[in-house]
Formats: sequence, structure tokens, C-alpha cells
Amino acid sequence: MSGTYPKGGGGGLLCQLRFAHLRRVWFVEGTTMRRRAMVAHQRDYDPSDPASIEAYAKRLVGHCLRDLLPGDQQITYQSGAGKGGLGDLVERGYFGINPGNISEPDFTEAGVELKTTPVKRVGKRLRAKERLVLQMIDYDVVCGENWESSSFKSKNDLLLLMIYLWEEGRAPLDYVFKIARLWSPPEEDLEIIRDDWEAIVAKIRDGRAHELSEGDTMYLAACTKGSKGSDRRSQPHSAEPAKPRAFSFKASYMNSVIEESLEMQSAVSTDELRSGRTLEDVVHERFRPFIGMTAPEIAEQLDVRVNRSAKAFYHLLTKRILGVEPDRKIAEFEKADIIVRTIRLRPDSVPKEAVSFKAFSYLDLIGQNWEDSDLRENLTRRFFFVIYQLGADGVPRLLRTQFWTPPIRDVDTHARECFEATVDLIREDKLDYLPRSADEEMCHVRPHGRNAQDTLPTPSGGRAVRRSFWLNQRYMARQLVTNRDS
Repeated sequence: MSGTYPKGGGGGLLCQLRFAHLRRVWFVEGTTMRRRAMVAHQRDYDPSDPASIEAYAKRLVGHCLRDLLPGDQQITYQSGAGKGGLGDLVERGYFGINPGNISEPDFTEAGVELKTTPVKRVGKRLRAKERLVLQMIDYDVVCGENWESSSFKSKNDLLLLMIYLWEEGRAPLDYVFKIARLWSPPEEDLEIIRDDWEAIVAKIRDGRAHELSEGDTMYLAACTKGSKGSDRRSQPHSAEPAKPRAFSFKASYMNSVIEESLEMQSAVSTDELRSGRTLEDVVHERFRPFIGMTAPEIAEQLDVRVNRSAKAFYHLLTKRILGVEPDRKIAEFEKADIIVRTIRLRPDSVPKEAVSFKAFSYLDLIGQNWEDSDLRENLTRRFFFVIYQLGADGVPRLLRTQFWTPPIRDVDTHARECFEATVDLIREDKLDYLPRSADEEMCHVRPHGRNAQDTLPTPSGGRAVRRSFWLNQRYMARQLVTNRDS
């Protein structure tokens, strides 16, 4: 059965003939017809068999819930009574289950957890619209768990991913499902996810749940959850209240699931990760044989035939050291949403350049609040720095590599001050007074366009050269010394 039903009721003799193979009695009235079809439809899979559940889920692919749900359930959703939103309709309406907030998987007998998540179209590609939230973190309970017997592992060992296309202006009941599949993390990913889980739990055990950041980890994150940014809850081993958080797969990791790794290449093997080394350990080891060599010497040894002055030279050099082809993305870095940057240090150990982010839109920026801002999101990611030391002759020698996450206390004080000052000045059309590196502790704003003609519209109706946020050179100099692999 294709899962296609007539919309809006009616259908008459032609409808009955067309759907006679369903062996059901269809009523002409739309609501009654759909309800009868749904009752039979809900019995059409074995809740103890993962393969049966997946086959049933795939019937939604290419369709929206409006095609299948009875009219009364559509009304419930549209009136806002559906507490869990679209995911709740998939669970209750399509699968006929009512799992609630339990520690076991939604399909308990089959050990399958159901997750409904959106993608959006970016150019010709489908990209994750958001992180995939897996379950709330109970700070008190998780402290007493270990990875193998954790409620997280047992609940999320086998996921049924129901992925739909989000489109602006379209009613959720009309979102079309693109992917329905059973999925478990590949072995090589599971090693990293375990390390992430243990890092999060270790921080909670240390009484530092209030310091958790999504940049602490690679694939699995502790994302904030709560109706308000001011929500707080108690934590064990500390009197400091912490934000409510949930385990989640980062949007970048979900992109790798969506794309099936077709455009990516792994830099490490499962055997390397099984040896007890972390992803970061293995990455550092890849660069160790080249420490002390100049960039031209490394390029010659690895046969990187790109002019040193080319913009992509250091990026290609990094990929080649990691054993990744020039036209492929680094799978582990994509999944973990790691920002890769090359840093060249002057003789005084201060970076030659500031660390930049993507240019912002003036119109978008003034509509953002700090908690959900693009800048804060970027500053809670993890960075991988390939650090070269410039000699007296100006030739860079590979000094070391470093993973780094900006300290959350700096992010929510210094970076926030810079962000809010920038928003206020843009609204006031005072672009000549945007924060400078001399004025700010952590970051500043400066042009980031190709030339003076590369401009964007401003709230006042004019146009101004593209700008972006930059991490200050001297701030980074201190971080590179005091926070190695933080």
C-alpha cells in the first residue's frame, strides 16, 4: 500500500474502485472516511519488530500528515492542543502510540526510539534545520550512571528518524516527509559519542553543570532547554543553579546523517579510536611528524601543488596531513561542527591575524537576541587551530595543533557586551562607532567584504560594506597559551 489517501473527503464510486485493495469500508464523509482508514492503518505494523515499524514509517515518505490524519486530530493540532507539536502527531496520530516522557524507547518491545526532525533546503541540498534533541538531562540521576548502562544509551541505541522538509509559510500538517529510516550511530561515531557523554557527565559530577557548553564536545551536546533563557534548576555538588539541558546531536552531525557521508571522508579509523585514544588524540598524532617543518617543506613532502599565496593553501595542507582529499570534507569535523583555522604567530607569539566569522546581515542582526544569536552559537562551537610560528625570514614553521572552546564566562560577558553594543549602534545608524579591538576584551567588528563595493542594506535604508565579528589577536594570544586543548 502506498499510503496515499484522497484529500478532503468524497471520492464516490471511483474512489471505492481505486482503493478496493485496502479491503476497508470507506464512507463518503471526509472525517468519517479518514477515521475508519486510520483505525485500520494503526494496526498495520508489528510494534515488536523494528523492520515492520520502519516499513510502516516509510509510507509517510512523499506525503504530509494532512493526507493521512483524521480531521479531528488535524483540528486538535491546529488549535494548539497538541503538546508535542508535529512529533506528537506522528506518535499519536500516525503510529497510534502514547509513549510519554519515559526512560525507555518509544517502541519499548522493539527497542526503537522515534524522532521527528526538520530539514530545510539550502541551495540544492537538504540541511538539518536544528539540532536533534534526544532526552532531558537529569543532573542528579546521570551522576550515578556509567556509559554502558546509561538511560541515554538504552533509550537512543536505535532511532527511527522521521525527517520532514520545513518550508516557511507552510502549515506543519502540510510538511512533506523526506526520510524515514532506522538508524544507529556507526561504530566509529559511537566511540566519539561515548567520549562526549562522559565529558558532559564528568562536568556535572564536578558541580560545573552551569559551565556546560555545546563547544565542550564533538557530536553529542548538552543543549539548553527551557521556556525562558532565565530558567535554572539545582545541580548536585554545587549550590550554583544551572540551565536545564538535554542531550542532543548537533545540527552539523545530523547533516552528516542526512547526506549519508557521500561528500565526506573520515580522517580516523575505528581501530584508532578503539585503542583508547580520543578523536583529538588521533588528530594531534597526524600532525606530530610535521612539527618543526616549514609550510613549504610539508607541502613538498605531501605533494600539495598549490601556490603558498593562494587563499586555500593552508586549508589544503591541513586536509592532506589528515589524509583527506582536497575536494572532500573532513567527516569528523563536519559532524562535530568544528571550526578549522590556521593561525600564524608573529615572533612575539601574537597571531598575525584576528580570527574571523562569516559576515553578518545588518537587518538580521538587529532582530537577534543574545541567547539565540549567531555570534553566541559560533562561540559555543569547538575550534581546531593549526598553529605556525613565523621566523625572522617570515617563513611559517608548524608549531603545534590545539582544540579550543571559548570559555563560557567570556562568551556571556565580553562577547555579549560587544554583540549588544553592535546591535544598538546599527539601530542608531552609527556604523563608524562599532566596537574596535582596542575597546573590547574578546572580539570586535570590522569590514569583511571583497572591496568597498561589497555592501549590504542597513536598517536606515542605506548600504554599508559587509562586516563581521572577529576574535581579538591579543585575546587569542592569551588563550593559545593558557587554554591548550581546553
